[in-house]
Amino acid sequence: MKDNKLQKTYVMRKFYFMQKLRFKLPPPNLLISFEAAGRHLSFTKAASELNVSRVAVSQQMQALERFLGVPLFHRLPRALKLTRVGERYHLAISDALERALRATAEITRRSESNIINVGTTPGFMTYWLSPRLGEFRTIHPDIELRFIVSDGNLSFEDNIDVAIRYGTPPFEDSETTFLARQTIGPTCASTFLPPGTELSPIELLDYPLINLEGPYDEHTRWSTWFRAQGLNMGKAKAGITVNSYTNLVQAALEGQGFALIGPPLIERFLANKTLIQPVNAPHVMRHAFHLLLPRASTPPLAAEAFAEWVKASFPTTRPLVEEVIELDES
Repeated sequence: MKDNKLQKTYVMRKFYFMQKLRFKLPPPNLLISFEAAGRHLSFTKAASELNVSRVAVSQQMQALERFLGVPLFHRLPRALKLTRVGERYHLAISDALERALRATAEITRRSESNIINVGTTPGFMTYWLSPRLGEFRTIHPDIELRFIVSDGNLSFEDNIDVAIRYGTPPFEDSETTFLARQTIGPTCASTFLPPGTELSPIELLDYPLINLEGPYDEHTRWSTWFRAQGLNMGKAKAGITVNSYTNLVQAALEGQGFALIGPPLIERFLANKTLIQPVNAPHVMRHAFHLLLPRASTPPLAAEAFAEWVKASFPTTRPLVEEVIELDES
C-alpha cells in the first residue's frame, strides 16, 4: 500500500514537471542549431550543415542567449569560441540530442527491418508453425523470421516483435487476438488399434497411457481426466512418462499408447487419420492460443504482416462450449 502511494506521488510530480517543459525549454530548433554551431565553432559551417543561411544561425543563437539570459559564445573578429557556460551547456545538449538520435534510429531501423523476432511455445512451433512456414515464405520471401521458443512467458522486453502465447488474457502490455482454444481428449496412433475400434472411458484402463509431467497444470494429467469420468485410474496399465509436450505427441505418433492431446496443434494429424480419438467421452476445454503485439510501441511492418498471416489462418468462430467439458479448477 505504501509503495503504491509513493508510486502515485512520483507519477504526479513527473506529470507536473513534464507539463512545465514547454515553458522551461528553448524551442528545439534553437538547440539543434546551437549543437551544430558549438561543434563547428562557426556559424557559417553550421548554416551549411543545417541548409540555412549564416544570418539565420546567428539570429537563432541570439534568441537562445536571450532565452537563457547568458552569453554562450565569444564572438571574436575572426573566430567563435564558447563561453564557460556555453561549453557546459553544449556538452549537455549534445549528449541529450545524441541519445534522442540513437533512440529514434533504433525505432526507425526496427520499423523498417525485414527481420522479426517471434516468440512462441515449443508445441505451437513444432506442430503448427513449422509445417506452414513454406506458405508464409512464398507470400513474403523478403521477411526473415527468427524464433525464440520457450514454455516460459516471454515478454516484449526480450526483444520480441510478435508472440503466440498459450493461456488466459490479459497479457501485460500487449494487444491480444484470440486464435484458437485447445481441446484435449484420449488420442492414439491409428495403427495402435484395429480399424473401427471404439472405447469407453473404463476400457481405456486396459491400454498403456502416456503421462505428461513438468511445468503443466493438473488438467493435462490422466488422473484428473479419469476423475472427471468418475473413475479411479489406480488399476491403469503401465505406460510411459515424458516431460515435454513435443515428446508427448511424438510418443503418441509412434504408437506408445494414449495421450491427452487435441486441436489445434494436432489438427493435421487428426485430419489425415495419423492420430485418432476413439474414446467415447467429451473433450476437455483448455486454455487458448493468442497472438500478441506490443501495446507500447508500433511493431515493424514485417511483424504486422506475419501477425495478419497467422490470424488469417484461424477461423473467426470460437469452439462451441457444448462440444467440450471444462474441468473444475479446484
